Amino acid sequence: MAVWAFPFVSANGDRAYGPADWMQFYANIFSTGIVPNTGLPGYTGFQVVQTDTPSLNINVGPGAAIIKGGQIMNTAPKSFQIPAPLTSQSRTDSLVVQWNNSSRSGDVIYKTNSIQVTQTADVYELQIATINVPANASSIAQSNITDTRADTKVCGYSSPYESIKTGDLLAQFKSELEANGVVFSDWFENIKGQLSEDAAGNLQNEIDNLTSIKADDSKVVHNTGDETIAGKKTFNEVVNMPRFADSYVAFFANKGGGNTVTFTAPWDCTAEVELFYHGWGYGGGEWEIGITTPSGLTQIYEATGYTNGHNNQAMAMPTKAIYSGLKKGQQYTFDKRDASGRAGGSSRPMMIVKLYRN
Repeated sequence: MAVWAFPFVSANGDRAYGPADWMQFYANIFSTGIVPNTGLPGYTGFQVVQTDTPSLNINVGPGAAIIKGGQIMNTAPKSFQIPAPLTSQSRTDSLVVQWNNSSRSGDVIYKTNSIQVTQTADVYELQIATINVPANASSIAQSNITDTRADTKVCGYSSPYESIKTGDLLAQFKSELEANGVVFSDWFENIKGQLSEDAAGNLQNEIDNLTSIKADDSKVVHNTGDETIAGKKTFNEVVNMPRFADSYVAFFANKGGGNTVTFTAPWDCTAEVELFYHGWGYGGGEWEIGITTPSGLTQIYEATGYTNGHNNQAMAMPTKAIYSGLKKGQQYTFDKRDASGRAGGSSRPMMIVKLYRN
């Protein structure tokens, strides 16, 4: 049919609706992909992670996906056992969220020795991760897992905002601009012979003044080329600047719940880690505290913190360190380090991790 409207009250079954109608309704609103966030407890958007103790098992967190208007939702973590590794060479497995019209089902599927993604009218898959299984492996670490949820070629995220086609708007704008150009040309031809000597002189003075200002680089902001702007500048109008921090800085924190922060790096980046605390549960003198270096990272700077003793009498200096080498999609954990080598634990700790995109 050329025109489709939905929904209406059904009278004697003349407006009965089936799954295809509802899927079309939602497909018109939401693109196919992983739902970025929901109210599900422990929601991770189908993130694939290693087990707490590395083994030949992996876990898929709670998540939801929209596929061609249909929805698949996993409300609790799912565990998958890695099939026996090959003895002579490595292989690459994958995990997909699959919608199956034939079986009328949706599920998370483990695909052995395959990264193929099926996307047909009957079966439609979103690949959420690939797993590198080394030869004779006895466990799978997070470094063996590649997160593919953001890759629009095999998955992507669901959104009500798709690219807006601006071609027609641009054509209309161009047409109006050309029309206004004709109007201005007609006006200018009509007015240029009507200026008095005084009016023409004043107009020329304004032109000369603008030319003088333009020639003075201290009064002009150029929009091309490499330049350095120095000194005090005052802007009286609203100035919109690109929000570079939205794309190049990320924050993770853990307050009062321990001395660690665990996260997945959104890009290749550098980490700045700070640990704040009140005391260290020790009354025998000065205490020195540092931060652990996760495997695969390089510590390029560390300023260890100190506390003078027991919690109720403590004076503390925070710990700070900087690490390079973080890789996109890899999971990392930063923890406190007892540099003094004595037993103790921080009181009211807060660790903050700032990531700077490379």
